[in-house]
Amino acid sequence: METDTQRLTRFHADFQKLKNNREKVPLQQLTTRYARSYNTLVAEVLDGAVWFYRKCVELEEDFPTYPEDTAGNEWLAKCLAIIGEGEKKPGGLVDQFRAALIDRLDMDEYHDLINGTYEPRLQVFNRYWARHCKRLDSGWIYNRILKKFWWPKTEGYPGSGCWINSDYTGRDYRYPPQLKEDTA
Repeated sequence: METDTQRLTRFHADFQKLKNNREKVPLQQLTTRYARSYNTLVAEVLDGAVWFYRKCVELEEDFPTYPEDTAGNEWLAKCLAIIGEGEKKPGGLVDQFRAALIDRLDMDEYHDLINGTYEPRLQVFNRYWARHCKRLDSGWIYNRILKKFWWPKTEGYPGSGCWINSDYTGRDYRYPPQLKEDTA
């Protein structure tokens, strides 16, 4: 079975081969005389692009959740599904990255498009995450998913700006709290 690294390497090699072919052979010839091999290569590049997109989304959507928050978990799953459906609609992200790779031969543009998939998912997750952050009377913020306290960035403490256990161990730098009163 192919590892992720091998699959990514193959995707980049297929793209480079496509780019080299397009630079050296007129498109008319590629789509007629060499149509079978050219179309196979285009399909391989698109298959690699979709594979990489799915891998990124899989990693992006691996948000921690609170098992007892059934309604919140369903809402989060629904919102993430809506984002994914929108990316697959005509003119959506999948069509855009196809155009970037096949029409414009621009891998950087493709990567920029893929990088852009994280922000809308994070915005949805932040709304969910805020449900599970509570400001305590002491001023500390507690997160019931991580079961940790937020230690704000503190001058002189380079390890601050993270979730911690009550004894300042177990640092977790993911998903800072974004409570309304914190952003005012």
